[in-house]
Amino acid sequence: MHIDSYFSLSNCDAEEAEYLIYGIPYDATQSFKPGSRFAPNAIREASWNLESYSNLFDVELSLVKVGDAGNINCDGGFEQIVERTKEFLGEVEGFPVAIGGEHSISFAATSKFRKACFVVFDAHFDLRDKFDGDRFNHACTTRRIFESGMRVAIFGVRSGIKEEKRFAEENGIKYLHAWDFEVEKAVKMVEDFDKIYVSLDVDAFDPAFAPGVSTPEPFGLKPMDFIRFFAGIADRVVGFDVVEVVPDSNKVTQTLAAKIILEAIAAKVRCDIPK
Repeated sequence: MHIDSYFSLSNCDAEEAEYLIYGIPYDATQSFKPGSRFAPNAIREASWNLESYSNLFDVELSLVKVGDAGNINCDGGFEQIVERTKEFLGEVEGFPVAIGGEHSISFAATSKFRKACFVVFDAHFDLRDKFDGDRFNHACTTRRIFESGMRVAIFGVRSGIKEEKRFAEENGIKYLHAWDFEVEKAVKMVEDFDKIYVSLDVDAFDPAFAPGVSTPEPFGLKPMDFIRFFAGIADRVVGFDVVEVVPDSNKVTQTLAAKIILEAIAAKVRCDIPK
């Protein structure tokens, strides 16, 4: 099997792509297990073990124009990474799929979509104002995105300090704990949003499904719950990212991430197939 640095679905140049994958290999603020900077290429490598046909959505993805633009240059400070990502997205015509990197990269990846709703699957609120003295720490991501003007819904949360929960409730941020999550309920909670950006922090899943994450948290969601939710709103999704994977030696987590990217693209394609 030939494995290179591109996602296995990649079959065209970035300029022609209807769906464009790109990596942001940044993990400067991870507070427990570092290593998500290695995830973009590890997820690409894992993708070569997967078929291009989605049994779930009956879509042959080799017939879809999918490109891989490679990785954003992550040298320098976070502000520089945000600017590079913003410049890159300004030239993107297709549907963007970002691969992190830690969750702070979502602030950069959403820069083109400030009028959309930020729907995030995450074990943590990520609503701290600062963590370790840094306002752009990965524990502050959803707070910064909310402050940028995006409406926010958080699904799968089961960890955070009381002040974060209070901030969510006082500011009208919708959320469901992992133990309250139901696909239909979550879809209904975002039914009023015509444009949705979806961010998947893979620690939203129980560590049994995704052991290779920066901050694993027990009692999490099942991957199929996420896929069913995504399928239920796919026609309104304008961008997508997968973050916080720390590649594990058995390649379990990076393979799950690659499969989710494949199925998310298939769900989007399925929306465009005439009924």
